[in-house]
Amino acid sequence: MAPVLGLLEGKVAVLAASEETDLGILYASLALEHEAIWLYDYGLKRKLFSPGLRAYAVEFRGDHEGHRDTQVAIAEERGGRPPEPLPSYDFGRLESGDDLVRQAHLIERAAQDAYLALISQIRTKDYLLSAGFILVDEVRHLTVWRRVLGLRVW
Repeated sequence: MAPVLGLLEGKVAVLAASEETDLGILYASLALEHEAIWLYDYGLKRKLFSPGLRAYAVEFRGDHEGHRDTQVAIAEERGGRPPEPLPSYDFGRLESGDDLVRQAHLIERAAQDAYLALISQIRTKDYLLSAGFILVDEVRHLTVWRRVLGLRVW
């Protein structure tokens, strides 16, 4: 996974086209999916999302769970051992709905940026197709949170 992180940090321009690279990308994206699921679960369990935003949080958590399940299946088909989620994640202060929406915006932005950076490095067609569909979801999630925060969406 280190080469993938190097690409995301701008230290590596291109990754070698290989099964190992595809698995590294899968694992990196799975880590983001685990984080997003945890964040939405946290906010939903503590009722931090306002009633008007709760439906989005439930929908987006479901999307991320679907992304996770698809990526785990792809990795296991290739004999990989996908990473498990951490018991918890440190997002700093998450005491209000505003805190949570800001953090959801940040994680969706990170996911969008990661998929945009990594999608061109994927060589396996089924994973490339899956990553393309996931990217569409990440853009949609980010657009909703940007609107909620009063930010420009283009």
